[in-house]
Amino acid sequence: MKKIDQCRGKIDDIDRKIVELLNKRAREAIDIGKLKSKSGKAVYDPTREEAILEKLRKVNKLLPDSSLKAIFTEIISASRSLESRPVISYLGPEGTFTHEAALSQFGASCDYSPASGWEAVFENVEKGLANFGVLPIENSIEGSVNLSLDLLSESSLHICAEKTIAANQNLLSNAGKISSIKKIYSHPQPLAQCRRYLAKNLHGVKVVETSSTAEAAKMAGKSKTTAAIAGLSAARIYSLNVLAQNVQDFSNNMTRFMVLSKSDAKRSPKVRYKTSTAITLNNKPGTLHSLLSIFHKRKINLTKIASRPIPRSAWSYLFYIDFEGHRKDKKVESALEEAKKNSEGLRVFGSYPIES
Repeated sequence: MKKIDQCRGKIDDIDRKIVELLNKRAREAIDIGKLKSKSGKAVYDPTREEAILEKLRKVNKLLPDSSLKAIFTEIISASRSLESRPVISYLGPEGTFTHEAALSQFGASCDYSPASGWEAVFENVEKGLANFGVLPIENSIEGSVNLSLDLLSESSLHICAEKTIAANQNLLSNAGKISSIKKIYSHPQPLAQCRRYLAKNLHGVKVVETSSTAEAAKMAGKSKTTAAIAGLSAARIYSLNVLAQNVQDFSNNMTRFMVLSKSDAKRSPKVRYKTSTAITLNNKPGTLHSLLSIFHKRKINLTKIASRPIPRSAWSYLFYIDFEGHRKDKKVESALEEAKKNSEGLRVFGSYPIES
């Protein structure tokens, strides 16, 4: 029977070999960075990174896929930073779910720049102050994040990747008990996600909307009679007590985030893609049915459809449609060509790897 010291000795030897291999990988990354610099290619390649993770999943025997992904996200992030250290703009301050999503997507070896508002994230990427931007676009309980859709339709930026995280909401405060709470802060989306909990447990308590959950946590920390609805990371950063966990009305509360860039992801046959579009239709009977038929007859799976009013044109609407496939796939190209002919306007926001 093996002794613990023998097992630990083997682990120490394996760890040394892992570090040696990581250094070999890092040297190759530096060489790739030099080649990319000469050719003008982007350092961050979501298609390549998704392909790497898919290959690794196939040879993995013991580790949970989520653990494998977390480990290699950091390895890739550290290697990428040797080529160039990207700047990531996200809806701040530190401790928002958007911050958490950005860290999960890009890893620790990046420069993170918290933006004061949603518009600022777009502006930072558009002006070159940041390489990428991260904002929420859809929640599994409340649906589309309308402000993100509106800003996206007005911007020239593309969606180059997506990231989905569990958005578990918590009641945070400097108070020691819930009965002490006289005011609650949070962003409108989390407040809507916790509507039943608040009505049952904090009925009559004043609710104040904030620009983000992290801002709510900062405000809540100023008094022992105030609280915030926010994530656990905000509790750690702003030193708040967790009075109640998972207070959202539905347990499976997920939020999907978009990664904004000046270009979308390149196409690879080894990766599955999603494409996001916005389509303006004629205000006539049957136009929406005709549009959906274009995708149906080509067996293209729609993953989302939402509508938003066009501000400068009363009673006109943009239809936001996401579907599986890359815009350069033959059947997708064909569908987009036909949709363009039968609509008042069509824009493709980007084709990007489906998060696995």
